[in-house]
Amino acid sequence: MQVKTYRVDGEVGRFEFETYRVAAAGAEGVDTADLFPVLIGQEWYRTVGFKEIGFVHGTLNGSFRKTADWFNRVRHQPEGGTPSRTLSHNSEQEGERLLTHLNEKAAQVLAAHQFDLTQPPLDKQADYRNQPFVAFSSDKVAETVKACAPEQTYEAEMLKNPVPYEVPGESVQVSIDPVGVKKQKESRDGKDKEKKRDMTYQTVAHLQQADRSYTLNGLGIGEVLQLVLAFLLHNSLLKYNLIFFVDGQRSLNTAILAMFAWFGPVQLILDWYHLEDKCKSLLSMALKGRDIRNQVLEQLTPLLWLGCVDRAITFLRAITTDHIKNQTYLDDLIGYLHRQQPHIPCYAARKKLGLRNSSNYGEKANDLLVSSRQKHNGMSWSSTGSVALAALTALVRNNEYKLWFQSHTFRFSFAA
Repeated sequence: MQVKTYRVDGEVGRFEFETYRVAAAGAEGVDTADLFPVLIGQEWYRTVGFKEIGFVHGTLNGSFRKTADWFNRVRHQPEGGTPSRTLSHNSEQEGERLLTHLNEKAAQVLAAHQFDLTQPPLDKQADYRNQPFVAFSSDKVAETVKACAPEQTYEAEMLKNPVPYEVPGESVQVSIDPVGVKKQKESRDGKDKEKKRDMTYQTVAHLQQADRSYTLNGLGIGEVLQLVLAFLLHNSLLKYNLIFFVDGQRSLNTAILAMFAWFGPVQLILDWYHLEDKCKSLLSMALKGRDIRNQVLEQLTPLLWLGCVDRAITFLRAITTDHIKNQTYLDDLIGYLHRQQPHIPCYAARKKLGLRNSSNYGEKANDLLVSSRQKHNGMSWSSTGSVALAALTALVRNNEYKLWFQSHTFRFSFAA
């Protein structure tokens, strides 16, 4: 008879018990360890209850050390319980396993639909490319623009704005935004304390259709866009408009347009807050003093709010030279407005129609998945650790965690 020790970390505590292999003469024998999942080396088996309490109610909300103290206390194991380093490792390991499965799931979905990331199947190309954009009627738009225009002379330019007015119920709204946290140093030798701490970045995407939402994250824009496309295919969402709310980052815009170049009803919309902030920043460096900058902004922002980019550019070019401190920054702003013009809507009309003007859903997702947990004083993270912990948080936000902990799979769809 052989005796082995089996280790379990569960909701009732951390404990060990013995398993036995019994073999009668001439018989194959029975090993009670076969009744439990195989463990490697000094590994502990973590129960579903351990993961729900330790991760969902623990490490996703507070530091690993405080979580370990609390977790072991409620299990009445203040001594000999789960160490904080083990809890940290377990959380990161679970998140990495989740991300691997998520990317494998995305690859399977794309293969099943015969997508190669940039091209739909040959028999679908024309359908997707010619799919109409479902928008409000021209009469409704004209009526709204007329109500928003400060003068009749603005109406023609407002109506000429290139950004259409999507019907919300016929659209999937996607907010994508990178977020960074302090990067963990490779060593703690005390050197280079005065150096600015490096950052590690990941990308978060928030998808919404009607009152349903889903959150995804990954290390880079390309990876997350692949997940977004797989999610759209898996849930039959390509019958809707695709509206991407962006912050104006050139690489992000380029990546989105490249990924969905084959899809007809796709539109990028520049977030109003980022547009306004960009104008403030560049004008502060371009003009002589805050008073002049504020006077210019008082005339510029209403034009951009109305979507009259051509008027805004004409106004900027007419600023007298005695007000200009650095012409380069003013030219940068004019160039920025030129580049972003296809993505700058008539924000006033959109607001009146009840449409979104902001990527704040994506920024809120960033806060919920990353910032609120990982941006406290003194915290720093490895690239894999940061994105893994955020992936677990997304799992909980999507209400997928119970299925994942029980069977290591998930629906990959909106919560019921």
